[in-house]
Amino acid sequence: MSRVEINHAISQLLRVCQRLSHEKDDRDFYYTTELLTTELISGYTIHDWFQNPEVSQQEKAFFRTIINRKHLIKETDFPGSELIVEVECGQKMTAVGCLAAYESESYVVSMNTSVLWQMEEIAGTYVTLERDDQEVSVENCCFEEQLTSLGDREKARMRLFVSSGKELWEKRELLYPHLCFCDCVQEQLEEARITLHIQMIMKRLQVLEDYFKDYDGRFNKNDVGYGCRGESETVEKSDDLRRLRVFRTPYGKEEFFGWHISFAGNFPGRIHFIPDAEHGLGIVGYIGKHLPTGKYTTI
Repeated sequence: MSRVEINHAISQLLRVCQRLSHEKDDRDFYYTTELLTTELISGYTIHDWFQNPEVSQQEKAFFRTIINRKHLIKETDFPGSELIVEVECGQKMTAVGCLAAYESESYVVSMNTSVLWQMEEIAGTYVTLERDDQEVSVENCCFEEQLTSLGDREKARMRLFVSSGKELWEKRELLYPHLCFCDCVQEQLEEARITLHIQMIMKRLQVLEDYFKDYDGRFNKNDVGYGCRGESETVEKSDDLRRLRVFRTPYGKEEFFGWHISFAGNFPGRIHFIPDAEHGLGIVGYIGKHLPTGKYTTI
């Protein structure tokens, strides 16, 4: 591709983002560091594009709003999974943006730099430590003409969409019938306002729901998967650290919630829970930032 063609592809990307923002009221953009660092052609990155006098100031200003006010996602946000796609000539690569879209049940907006990114659906292999590799796909929008079909698919998905932590709390019994939640979780969920963050929480709650729907009273962290683990001996023996993990259950009892699984989002998150053999379900006591430990002293 030439520099002129790359500039056209960037303009096309920005037009799609603008229409998503204005027409569909979708302003929750996420981007990866590759957008800023990858050489689009030899010796030409986004930084060079910003220095190009032939590019309009209006386009540069809109691009800055994306990178300054939106959300950066990194490969380290997803320590237990990756999504591998095949690009030209059989070459394979990890697509962090596609991974984030798949795990949050969202979609990708791509720049037209290869045939792969032109597709309405991008196919790839979803790899995790917990399960066998899966062939999956994520919705993609590269051209303005694809916005119509994307909108139709979005409407179907929105019927089940949860738009806020408050709404997630209100729908908790419907979505997770084999989990119950301590009252303190309501306030924690209501602080969650970023779409990707909420979707990541929902993904991990579904992991717990899937486990506890077949729970027979004998808890096995390995069957939960997704890095389920208990607290360290340091936390267990520290009165102050242990107290941070004690919550009142819906049955009125103060319990230590040592079991937890992680979730990604706009901060490293944890869901603390305990198995409840008496009622045959899981009790969720905390959803939020990583609680302090001997090594990490602040939330």
